[in-house]
Amino acid sequence: MNPSHYYIYYPVRIGLEGDLARVLYNAQADLQARTGISGRVLRKADDPWTWMEIYENVADVAAFDTALEEAIERHGLLRFVDEGACRHTERFVPCA
Repeated sequence: MNPSHYYIYYPVRIGLEGDLARVLYNAQADLQARTGISGRVLRKADDPWTWMEIYENVADVAAFDTALEEAIERHGLLRFVDEGACRHTERFVPCA
């Protein structure tokens, strides 16, 4: 089975970037400890309030989904998402 690659993007509440960076670092460390998958964080080049988390080479999608949702809840990540918006998750697999 091909590994999955997660791309999760969302608009950040303006003024909370520093707090989000710290909480997201802790959430990703927690997620890596539970799943072995390390994450990366990027900001959109022309919109610094749109952030993206990237998690690559996820072999066990069901277990990762559960661990990710638990990390989001445990670390309160949704409080940093702009009001009225949500986290968008896209999952990709290799073509061949």
